[in-house]
Amino acid sequence: MNNLLYTGYSDEQLIGEYLKGDNNCFGILYNRYYPKVYSKCYSFAKNGDDAFDMTQEILLKAISNVGSFEGNAKFSTWLYSISTNYCITFSSKKSKKYHEDIRAARQILVDWMDDQDFEERQRREAMELKLDDYLMLLPEEERQLMILKYRKNYSVKDLQKEFDLSASAVKMRLLRARMKMSQIISLQEAA
Repeated sequence: MNNLLYTGYSDEQLIGEYLKGDNNCFGILYNRYYPKVYSKCYSFAKNGDDAFDMTQEILLKAISNVGSFEGNAKFSTWLYSISTNYCITFSSKKSKKYHEDIRAARQILVDWMDDQDFEERQRREAMELKLDDYLMLLPEEERQLMILKYRKNYSVKDLQKEFDLSASAVKMRLLRARMKMSQIISLQEAA
């Protein structure tokens, strides 16, 4: 059927037609709710790429489970519930990841710092306290590269697989990330 025939249909009518086998109906629902779900996801993720991925996951989850939609509430309420639960789970995982990143960042700093004399050790300890903020100033991909390479001891080959990059691209990105981290530390120390 033509999508124009469905323009006046309610969400519940579209679901009924979808369950009868008309896949176009879920496409209409998708277009109807994508902006709202994306907005919800963005409010949690604060990042367009993450919000996009989350929105896709939520809408795929909704289509996979639309048969369990009983119609006791509006479809929008049901979808809002799925979205909220997914976003809360995402935030919880992100918080856990943030704390792992902090621990990894401290190890990176320890690896970088020369532990030969007392003044340097004092400086390192002071920087370890500030490193949480410094690491978060790096873009997400560079932060992850640093953590995987220096905390989790990933090889360049492992990083190639993880980020789908060539060996030279991984090495260049690691170099840039180290340089940015050094700049961040220098700027913060000078302030």
